[in-house]
Amino acid sequence: MAAGLVVPISGPYIGTWNGADLGTQNDDGFVLIGTYQGQEINASDAYGMTLVEAIYRGLNWRLRFKGLEFNKGGILNAIQAFGASGNAATTFTPTLANVGDRMSKFAQSLVLNSILANPPTMPDTLTALSAVPAPQSSFELLMTSKMREAPMEFVLLPYSAVVSSANNISTAFTTA
Repeated sequence: MAAGLVVPISGPYIGTWNGADLGTQNDDGFVLIGTYQGQEINASDAYGMTLVEAIYRGLNWRLRFKGLEFNKGGILNAIQAFGASGNAATTFTPTLANVGDRMSKFAQSLVLNSILANPPTMPDTLTALSAVPAPQSSFELLMTSKMREAPMEFVLLPYSAVVSSANNISTAFTTA
């Protein structure tokens, strides 16, 4: 069999948050977004406001998805991450129990696994050990006769990890 001119990377993933299933996603699947932070050097007498350099100030990671199964335990747990009245994995009654607390205390492991047997997928897995619903993100619940979708956005907070032979690197996730 001849190889194609282009070998695309594709394939769906299944995901869990805090070990609970996130269910089936819409056609976009899971979307990983990295935002580079930096200080622009762009105010000088010689070059005016021309960007002449920048100082790297970090990288923020977020993961977005739109679940097609609102009643999955991972989604219900996530939208009630900061407090719930009743079992957060089976009911929907968020509370304001932990206002003012650090969000990192409520972060859990988020794991994505490729589901193809011989995947053309890369990476095969993504593991974020400190994922929490993102600050200032919105959750919409359509109260209609249509299917209840669950749009979610997590921030992947950095943590220390050992990857390959490197000891204690700071990372927001690891892949395999």
